[in-house]
Formats: sequence, C-alpha cells, structure tokens
Amino acid sequence: MDNDDIGFALEAKSDQLNAADLAGAEPVIKISKVTVKKGEQPISIYYEGDHGRPWKPSKGMLRILAGCWGRKSSEWVGRFAQIYCDPSVKYGGEEIGGVRIRALSNIPTQGVQFFLALNRKQRIPFHVPLLKVMDASYPDDRFSKALPVMADKMKSGEMTLQQVIAQCQKTGQLSAEQMQKLEDAAPKIIDNEDEGGEFQ
Repeated sequence: MDNDDIGFALEAKSDQLNAADLAGAEPVIKISKVTVKKGEQPISIYYEGDHGRPWKPSKGMLRILAGCWGRKSSEWVGRFAQIYCDPSVKYGGEEIGGVRIRALSNIPTQGVQFFLALNRKQRIPFHVPLLKVMDASYPDDRFSKALPVMADKMKSGEMTLQQVIAQCQKTGQLSAEQMQKLEDAAPKIIDNEDEGGEFQ
C-alpha cells in the first residue's frame, strides 16, 4: 500500500452484512451458527461465506424465521435462506434499504404466508416460498479459471463477496474450500471503533 493512499480509510465500517452488499444479487446462504444476546440487534446469523460479517435480521425477518423454523435458533443451523436487498425498507421514516428473505428451505411445499407491519396501522402480505437448493456443485476447473477475475472484481469494488457468491450459485453450489478461497480473495473490512458519529 502506498504511504499516501487513504483508500482504505474510505471503506464503510461494518461488522455485519449490509443491504448494499446484496445490490443486484440474491445469494442462498447456508446457516452455520446463530448467536443470541440481549440488547439491540440481538440475533447474529453466521453463514458459509459471511467473511466475519453475520446477518443481523430485522424484527420482521426474525418473526418470519421463527414462524417458519421455530424459536430454537440452534435448529436453524444447516438450513438455507435466499436473501436480497429491498431498497424500500424504511428506518426512521427514511428509505435506507434492508435485507429481506426471498425464500427458505425446510418449510411446506406451498410456502408460508405472513403479514409485515409497515407502521402501527398498515400491514402488508409477505409470502415466503419453499427454497429448492441446487444439488449440482460448481465445477472445480471452472472455479479455478474464474477465481482471478472474481478476485479482481471484488478488489476493484465492482462486486461484493455476496454478489460474487450469488453469481456462482447460478451454476452450482460452492464447496467449503471454494467459499474459503473467495473469502480470502475478498478485501478485508476496516472496523475502526474510534469512528465518530458521522453517518455511514
């Protein structure tokens, strides 16, 4: 790194998956661990390829997960969720975007119907279809040829890790080794605890 290059300082601080990471992509994630704690954002969902940045679902998405898979988060491990960025999600009256569930494994064939609260008076229907996980694996030789290109796209900021994973999943499921290679190739996230109150 050049001594006068401040590019690393421009990356957004984040210890979790952001909606922007999913822009234009709808990855299928396999849950590897769920942690539960008291306070704000109490649930962290870790998954293969999370790059140390778990998904911290909103209350609405947590209600859907609990409604589909039950309240014992340990039973969610090994299950699959397809997630996406919904740019219309509001927080404090402003559209900031949020991570939404597109489909889930381990639910009835016809899917499950919910209602999401937009505000205290308005609720909208939200259907969660059954996620059919592709059995085919991503071919190793094809992955090896594509890895340098994928690494360049992540390093240049053209694609996020999650966007690359979603693109690969159109061909087949990534192995744990392939997922690790992508994580190793992805830029490291700067997480500076001293960052002030400036919005991100």
